[in-house]
Amino acid sequence: MNRPQRNNNPINLRFAEQKEATGKDVDGFAVFPNAVAGWRAAVAQIQLDQDRGLTLGEFINKFAPPNENDTTTYLIYVGEQLTARHDTLLKNISKFALAGVLACREGWFAVEG
Repeated sequence: MNRPQRNNNPINLRFAEQKEATGKDVDGFAVFPNAVAGWRAAVAQIQLDQDRGLTLGEFINKFAPPNENDTTTYLIYVGEQLTARHDTLLKNISKFALAGVLACREGWFAVEG
């Protein structure tokens, strides 16, 4: 079982006092009581950033910062999956589709063993 699965956190959100989070793991990622709560938090975070007027590129830079990730590769992956450019406004992308792509990238759907 990987971190997103263990934490019921499909997109690996950092802990930020999310309403349904039960705490954080040793690396600072939010832990949710079940997968439904984790998905709600994922969609809620995307909605917040849509309301902030972020572009896909700005969102990915914030979500997967260069000090922790290969942000360029992450953005290319997400953009290709959604057929969206870096300058596409996040509000023009389905928050549910984006959550699904992020969950795939983070390994939520990974089958181990």
